[in-house]
Amino acid sequence: MNQSLEYPRFRWLILSAVVIAFTGAQVTGMSVSPVLSVIAESLRINIGTASNVALTSSMFSGTLMMVLVGGAICDRYGVLVAVMAGALCSALQSTLMPWLGLSASGLFWARIGQGCAAGFLFTAIGAVVGVWFPTREKGLAGGLMSAAIAAGSALGMVAGPAVLQYVGDWRTMCVWMSPVSWAAFLFALVLALIPNQKPPLQPAKEESSSNSAIYRKALFSRLTFIGVAVCFMAQWGTNGLYAMTAPYLATARPVGVGYGPLAAGQLMLGVTLLGGIIGPIFGGFLLDKAFRGNSKAVFLIGFSLLCLCTYGLTVHWIVGRVGPLEVLLIFGGFGLQFISTTIFYFIARAYPTQIVGKMSGIWMGLGTFGGVLGLYLGGLTIKSQGTYRATLLMQSFSALIGFLLVFCLAAVHKSGKRALAAEELSELPT
Repeated sequence: MNQSLEYPRFRWLILSAVVIAFTGAQVTGMSVSPVLSVIAESLRINIGTASNVALTSSMFSGTLMMVLVGGAICDRYGVLVAVMAGALCSALQSTLMPWLGLSASGLFWARIGQGCAAGFLFTAIGAVVGVWFPTREKGLAGGLMSAAIAAGSALGMVAGPAVLQYVGDWRTMCVWMSPVSWAAFLFALVLALIPNQKPPLQPAKEESSSNSAIYRKALFSRLTFIGVAVCFMAQWGTNGLYAMTAPYLATARPVGVGYGPLAAGQLMLGVTLLGGIIGPIFGGFLLDKAFRGNSKAVFLIGFSLLCLCTYGLTVHWIVGRVGPLEVLLIFGGFGLQFISTTIFYFIARAYPTQIVGKMSGIWMGLGTFGGVLGLYLGGLTIKSQGTYRATLLMQSFSALIGFLLVFCLAAVHKSGKRALAAEELSELPT
């Protein structure tokens, strides 16, 4: 229906702003992961506690921000305001890390603030896909933004240990990770000052007064409940693969595999760079062209890859050999990016455009509690058992549950479309 609308070229600048902001946020967020053992030693805490202080904290704050205000701010004030807020959260905490990171409590609050960036930026994905791009380009737009997440993660994983070797202090390393986020903030600010640039899809005035009713109806629908459950399981596996795998590969045996921080960061390129950048673009192609909008098929492929590849990290024959390990990580990256791209594609097509930002925040915000829970339980398990095996098995099992929930999500969405069609048919004059 929206193919007849004129979509301005300005949409590509909007997309670029989100891409740069996500790249910067992931650089600052993920650069600490492969150097977690160094942080733990510096602060004189164990690796499990360091995981919860540096990783779980940021996931938790991002979750709260998405649920409480991220989507509402994006829908009310626009994508660029959300981008500026997210970029500022990311850049400011990294810049202040030499002072905030002097203690475990200071690091905890710094990462709380840094994690808020995700609360603004993830809601922007749904809004960009839903209101700025036509149907034939929605998969591509979502794929490019997901690729930016992966590219930023890859850059952070590699640059973090490399810069640490150069500067000799992880706090100073964090400062070096902040320029991309500052650039995103300034770029979005410049775009926001350009007049008369509006998205083509705007709710009509008579619809605006009923937006609250539309939102409440969508919020308490079965589609939303099951969608949040799918995101919950996806984020458990996804955040675990991103945040837990690098320290698992870097930490010395018998707790980890023993590759060291620099080698672990390089190995994670399979997840973050190859699988992470090619994966979402290929996922967008599958959605737009190969499966012609069939989200269910791409969801199932993604969860299958994530489940199998996470389980493969527990197999000693694989993790002890660089070649098979890298192949496994690449396919794991493909899996999680297929899921991420499809989530926002599904949200953008399942809900009215005026609430896409809010529903993106609800899905990803509540769903991210899965990532928070997974990281928290992972930290406790590593501390109590002295191994990552149980954590990895939990991640694999969460992906299996997500795989099964996709069938429920598809069935509810299909029944909802049938009910809507029947309602519209009954309103036709006879």
